[in-house]
Amino acid sequence: MKRSAGAVVAVVALLQAAAAVGGPTTRRRLRDLALDDDAHRIRLARLARSVNKIIDEYLGTRSVVMFADEVDVSELGQRLLVDMGHPRLLVQSSAATDARLANGLVVYLEPEARAQRRDGRSADYDAVLGRLPSSDHSRHMVLWEGSQRPGDRVDLHRIQMLFEAFWHHQLVDVAVLVPVYTGSIRVYSFNPYTGSRCNGAGPPIMVNVWSSSTDAFVRPDRVFGLDNKLKDLHKCPLKCLGIHRPPVSTVVQTEKGFKLSGSGLRIINFIQEYMNFTGIVTMAVGHSGVHFVSETALSDNDSSPIGVKVKHKKVDLAFGRFTRIFDSESDVEFIKEDQMECFTWGLPSGIGHDPTLWINYVAEFSLVTWILIIMSIILAFGVVVTLSQLTSMLKQPAATISWSPLFILFYTYGTFIGAPIKVTPKSCALQVFLSNWLLYSLVVTSAYQAYLGSLITIPQTIPEINDQHTLLKTDLNLVGRQDMYYLINSSAGSSNDFKELVDRYQILPPEDFSHFIQRILLKRDTAVLASKRELIFYAQRYKTIFNDSRHLHVLPTCTIESYSSTFMLRRGSPFRHRISTIMSRLSETGIMQQWDRENLREEQVHNIVFTEDTILSMSQSFGAFVVLFFGLFLGFCAFIGEIIVYLINKFCIRHTKQIMFIN
Repeated sequence: MKRSAGAVVAVVALLQAAAAVGGPTTRRRLRDLALDDDAHRIRLARLARSVNKIIDEYLGTRSVVMFADEVDVSELGQRLLVDMGHPRLLVQSSAATDARLANGLVVYLEPEARAQRRDGRSADYDAVLGRLPSSDHSRHMVLWEGSQRPGDRVDLHRIQMLFEAFWHHQLVDVAVLVPVYTGSIRVYSFNPYTGSRCNGAGPPIMVNVWSSSTDAFVRPDRVFGLDNKLKDLHKCPLKCLGIHRPPVSTVVQTEKGFKLSGSGLRIINFIQEYMNFTGIVTMAVGHSGVHFVSETALSDNDSSPIGVKVKHKKVDLAFGRFTRIFDSESDVEFIKEDQMECFTWGLPSGIGHDPTLWINYVAEFSLVTWILIIMSIILAFGVVVTLSQLTSMLKQPAATISWSPLFILFYTYGTFIGAPIKVTPKSCALQVFLSNWLLYSLVVTSAYQAYLGSLITIPQTIPEINDQHTLLKTDLNLVGRQDMYYLINSSAGSSNDFKELVDRYQILPPEDFSHFIQRILLKRDTAVLASKRELIFYAQRYKTIFNDSRHLHVLPTCTIESYSSTFMLRRGSPFRHRISTIMSRLSETGIMQQWDRENLREEQVHNIVFTEDTILSMSQSFGAFVVLFFGLFLGFCAFIGEIIVYLINKFCIRHTKQIMFIN
C-alpha cells in the first residue's frame, strides 16, 4: 500500500496513542506494523538506490525528466529526487507547454492506484505521450510500484498494454522496471519487428535482471538501444514514397510503361536489403502537390505534399532529393544533408552577345600575367638606361650606348615584340642581360602569336550568358515554380537584381516540367529557374532528342544554394538513426558519389566560351619570368665585374705614373 511521508508520521502517532491504552495483544500488533513499516522503508531505499545506479549507467548526457503530478503521490519518486545527482526536470503532464520540454531520460511512475484501473490506462498514457516532443534521442523508463509480497506475479498483460501505448507513438527505446520481493529488479522491453510479428508491440521480453546483492545486471545485454531492435526487420513491409526529382530519382514513360531509375532508387534498394524489409514503393511527381504514377504501389489518392504525408505517418519514409526550399514542413527531418543543391537558370544556348574584337587580344593572358609583362618592360628599360649611363661614367666610349632615354624605350619595346634592330650594345653587362631578355621575349610573344593564329584556324564557340546580372538585361521571360517565387521574394531586399527578378518572375503552371523545357528550346524566349541537377538532366536528354542541334545552356553560377538529402522521415522516427548510419557508410566509401556520377554526366553539357582554362595563367608563364630574372642577375654580376676591372686598371695606371716620375 502506498504512503506519503506525512501519512506515515500520522499513522505512527496514532499507533503510539493506541498502544498507550491497549493491552499486550494491541502492543504486539503495533510492533508487527512498525517492523513492517521499517521493512518497507528499507526496501524503498534499496529500490531507489538501485534505480539511481541504473540511471547512472544509461543516462549519458541526458537530463532526467519526471512528472510532478506523479512524484507528488509517490514515495519512490520523492526519494529519487532527493538521492539523484544528475540534472532533473519536473514537468506537468497535463500542460502541453511543459510536456514539450520532456526530452532526455523520461521516468514514469506506475502507482498502485493506476494499476487497479485496467480500463483506460492506455488512454492515460496516450494523452501524456501525445504531448511529448518528437525525438528519437529520448529514452523512456517506467518504474513499477505495485505491492511486493512473496508469491506475487508480474502482470505481463498490463505491461503489454503499456508497450502498445508507446508503440502507437513509435517510441521503441522503452524499458519497464519491475521490482520483486527478493530485492531484484526485472527489466522488460519489446521488439516491434520479429519473425512472427510486424509493426506491433507484442508480449514483453525480459531483457535483463538487476541483482540487489551485486548492484549490477546479471547479463551484459543492454537495456536501451534502437540499433539492436531495428537491425533486422524480418521482411516486414514499410511504405516508401519516391518523388520524381531527376536525376536522383526519375520516372520516365516508355512504350512498355513507366521506368524507374536514378541513384535514389539504388539507395532505397540497398537499404531494403541491408535492413531486411519489404518496401512498398509508390512514385509521385510534382513539388507543391504530388500526382501518383500508375503501375506503382496503390496510393491513398491524397495529393498533399510529401512532407505532409510523412508528418501524418501515411508513409514510413520518403526518398528522392529533398531540400528545405521545396519540402520544408514541421515535424519532418532530413537524413544526412551531405550535398549542396544549386538552383540556377536554364536558357536556350547561343543567345549571348558576341565579344568585341579587342577581347581576343586581351583574353590571352590573365590579369596578373599582363601586369607582370608590363612591369618586365619597365624593368628592362630601367636596367638598360642604368647600365648605359654607368658604363659611360667608366669612360669606355667604345662600350657605351650613347642613346637618349626615349630611344632606349623604343629599343626595349622593339626587342620585346621581335622587331628587327641592327644596333648591338658593346658592354658585357648589357649583352648578358639582353641575351636573356630576348629569350624571355621570344617565349611570351610566341605564345601570344599562337593564340591569335588559333582564332582563325579554330572556330569560336557560341557566346553564352553566364551570370544573372547579364540575364536580367535580356528580354527573356523569367519563369519558375511557385515555391521558388516565395524564396526570391523574401530575398528581394538583398540586391537590386533580386528586386528586378521579383517584378519579372512568372510562376509556371502545374504541368510536366520536361514539356516546358522542350518549349524553351523551340521558342527560345524563356529562361527557367530550377535545380542545376534537374536542368543538366534535361539538357542531356534533349541534346539527344534534337540530334545535337539545340542545346539548353545552364548557368555555371548558383543563384540560390540549399542543403539537400536523399531521405525524409517523420521527426522522431525510430528508423532515423539506422538509416543515417547506413548513409554515412555509403558516403564515406564513395559508393553514393559513384552512383550520382553515373546518373549525371555534367561534362557532356554544352559549355561557355571563355573559361579560366582558355587563358594563360601565371603558373603556365612562370618559366619565362625565371629566364628574365636570371638574366638580370647575370647582367648584374657582369656589371660588378666591369667595375672591378675598371678599378684595377685605374690603380695600375696611377701606380705606373708614380714610378716614371721618380725615375
